[in-house]
Order: sequence, then structure tokens, then C-alpha cells
Amino acid sequence: MNRIYYVALLVLVTFIWGGVTFPMIKVALASVEPSPFLALRFAISAALLLPFALRRRGSFSLTSSVYGLISGAFLFAGYFFQTLGLDYTSPALSGIITGLYVILIPIFSLLILRAPVARMDIVASVLALTGLIVMSVTSLSSRSTFLGNMLTVACAVAYALQTIYVSKYTYKVDSVTFTFYQMATVAALSSVFVPITGGERFTVPGSYAWFAIAFTAVFASVLAYYINTVALRYIEPTAAGVIYTGEPVFAALTSYLFYGDAPGYLTLSGMALMVAAMLLTTLDKYIRSRVH
Repeated sequence: MNRIYYVALLVLVTFIWGGVTFPMIKVALASVEPSPFLALRFAISAALLLPFALRRRGSFSLTSSVYGLISGAFLFAGYFFQTLGLDYTSPALSGIITGLYVILIPIFSLLILRAPVARMDIVASVLALTGLIVMSVTSLSSRSTFLGNMLTVACAVAYALQTIYVSKYTYKVDSVTFTFYQMATVAALSSVFVPITGGERFTVPGSYAWFAIAFTAVFASVLAYYINTVALRYIEPTAAGVIYTGEPVFAALTSYLFYGDAPGYLTLSGMALMVAAMLLTTLDKYIRSRVH
């Protein structure tokens, strides 16, 4: 029963990440720059986590601090490139391309950790690359869309590296304190970039932007990361990976339903190839984990 309950919660988290935050942030970026948006969002997240982290005073060690700051830097790069890219591309494309990190993880694991890569991961990587190329053909006519897509690819790379770093170095540190350091680091680095990226929209966020900042801080950051951490105690990571592939699907669906963002045939074909690649590699891991 617990497993079904936490599967449902992970689906909810996936919907929040893909189906709600991508289109919400896209609209908010019409009135606020990416860096102030991220700085305010993660400052609120860090403030909400601080009381819980303070209860774990023994966990504020040099080791947890260093690990949290480094992981937070990777996380900042992911969120920064994703939010900046979303300013130029559509929520649907952003959600799909961000999902590439699922396929990049085994590749980087081979290069960095010397971990073996399954044949299906190689097949999925080729399939995802093909989908990205097919999808990018339509964006070549628009420099801004192409730029947004490439920035989002950089986001996927950063997320993959952050995931690998977490899996290798942070299993001995307190999860709440570690998450606090990550949130605080993203907020601090985003603040540093505010003067650099501030332009004609470098103003006080409007009411909708404030709502988006508060919503993503509470639900897409603090609550989602907490649910994700707890749920993984009851659900295998490989099974969770299958659920996570729903994130870009939710992003595409809500982008179309609420904003009329209908992709063309080539874009749709590329998106389908990339989602198939994500599903293929995660299902393969799930099946192999059940066999062994």
C-alpha cells in the first residue's frame, strides 16, 4: 500500500515539475529576468528549509558544507540555463530537452566514474540525439528558439553532472542540511548574476511573477524535493526514473492545452523520439533490476 501511495506522490511531483512549472515560469519571464526569478525563488526555499536544518546542528560539518555548495553550483547551472532557455523557447521543447539528463547520466557515469554502460543506454542516446537533431531542424529558422534549445541542452548536461555528483559523494551527509545548502547556493549564485543579466525587464516582479516565484519555491522546490527524498525509500530509483519520463510529456500537454503551443510535425517527431529514448533506458534499468 505504501508503494502505491508514494508512486502517486511521485506522479504528482512529476506533474508539478513538468505540467505546471514550465508554462508558469514561461509566462512569469515576460515581466522578470531569469536571475532575479531564481534568486528570489531559491532564497524563499532556503529560508523555509533553514529551521529544519538548524535542528540538525551536528550535520553542519565542513564535509556537508563543501558537498552542498558544489552540488548547489551544478544545480544553479541547470536551473540558470533552463530558465534562461525558457525565455527563448517553448515550455514543451524546454521540458523535452531537459529530460535528456536521464540519458546523459549513464554516458557521464562512464566518462567520470568509469561505470559500465548498458547497450540499451547507447541505443537510447543515439535515439535521443536523432530526436534532438530532427527537432532542431524546425528551430533553425528562428535564432531565438535555437538559442533557447541549446541553452536547455546545457541545462540537461548540468543536471546530469549534479545527479552523478550527488550519487557519488553525498550518501553520508544529512539530506535536509544538504538540500538547504543547495537551495542557498542557487539563490546566492543567481543574485551574483542579477546585474549581469538584468536588462529592460530588470524591475520589481509583477503580481503573477511573485505568485510563480512563491509557488515554485514552496511546491516545485521544497515540497517536491522532500517528497522525492521520502518516496525513494519505498520505490526503486529505476522505477522512479520511469515515472520521471512523464515530466516532458506533462510539459508538452499543458503547453498545448493552456497556451495553444502546438508543435509542428518535425518537432513532434523529434519530441517523440526523445521521450521514447528516455522511456527505453529507464524501463531497461527497471527490468534488469527486477531480474537481478
